[in-house]
Order: sequence, then structure tokens, then C-alpha cells
Amino acid sequence: MKDKSPGTVSNWNCVIVSAVLFAILALMVIYLPNIREYDSAVLSWIQKLWSPYPEIVPFVLNEIGKNYYVWPLVASGSVLISHKMYLKTFLLVFFTELAHVLIDLIKNIICRERPCGDSYPGFSFPSGHSVTAMCFYGILIYLVIRHTSGFWKYFLVTLFAFMIVLSGLSRLWLGVHFPIDVIAGMLMGFVLVNLYIILCKWFNA
Repeated sequence: MKDKSPGTVSNWNCVIVSAVLFAILALMVIYLPNIREYDSAVLSWIQKLWSPYPEIVPFVLNEIGKNYYVWPLVASGSVLISHKMYLKTFLLVFFTELAHVLIDLIKNIICRERPCGDSYPGFSFPSGHSVTAMCFYGILIYLVIRHTSGFWKYFLVTLFAFMIVLSGLSRLWLGVHFPIDVIAGMLMGFVLVNLYIILCKWFNA
């Protein structure tokens, strides 16, 4: 099933802009310690805004985000393989796993303490859930747009976009990440999505 897509210039532009913005946020976190105060203020406002809702909601969303690779990856991989899109299936698995490697690497370089302190393991920057959600569901959005139409196209795109947004919000709601961490995670995931698209176009997959 060939994908007749336009050139990759726009995708490379997205990669460059997103990477530059990510780098700026990383430098702000490292060299502007006062940014934590503003980050904390925004985080408190967000938590206050969502406080009327049951606490079970962010915990459920958190578990969905943490286990994104179980049934969605199996289901999407099965669909791609059934349509003989073997390269796209391999790249989907490759980039979602690459996201984990990059997350651990960058977290241990930046070493930003979480807003909740030591009550939650690991460092805060970037938000791993945000990276993986944007990467995985962002790739699925691309595949849905390219290979489906009608009701299912709009339904799935909306559903996957919803998952991306809720994954980031759940991390803020639980107070385990600062807003900058989530934004940086989304940017990093967006870089991976566009690299996936570039490779698919390159190999005409």
C-alpha cells in the first residue's frame, strides 16, 4: 500500500523547530533556577482548576499512559501487518522504544527534581508519559489520516489526540511533573513523529 506524500521539507522544519524549542526549555531548566517558581505557580493553578473532579480520573489516565504499548501497539501492529505495511510496523515499534531510551538519557542529564519531591521515582524533565503518548499516538494519527477515510478517520484522530492531551494533563493533575516538563515531552515526541513520517516518505512505505 503505497503512500504518495508530498516532500519532507515541512516535516524537517517541524523537527528543527521542535528540537530548538525543546533545547530552549532544557536550558531554561538548567540555567534559570527561578523558573521553578513560575512553573510551580502554573501547576498549582492547574491542580486547583481540576480539583473538583474525582482523583480516580488522573490515576486511570496515568495507568493508560503508562501501559500505552500493550494493547494499542499490538492492535495497531496487527492492522498494519494485515495490510502488509511491514516497514511502518517496524518503525512504529522502533520509535516508541527509542522514546524510552531518549527519555532516560535526557532525564539523567538534566536531573530536575519533581514537584512532589522523592515521593515519585525518577527525575522530572521531560515528562516520559508526554513523550511516549505524543510519539505513539501521533504516529497513529498520521497513519489514520493517510490510510483511512470517513467516520473512522475523524473518530480515531479525535480519540488519539484526546489521549495525547489527557496523558499530559494527568501528569500535572497528579503533581508529578511541572508544565515545562509536559511541554518539553510533547515537543520531543513531535520530533519523533516527524522523523517517522520522513522515513516512511523516504522509503515510499
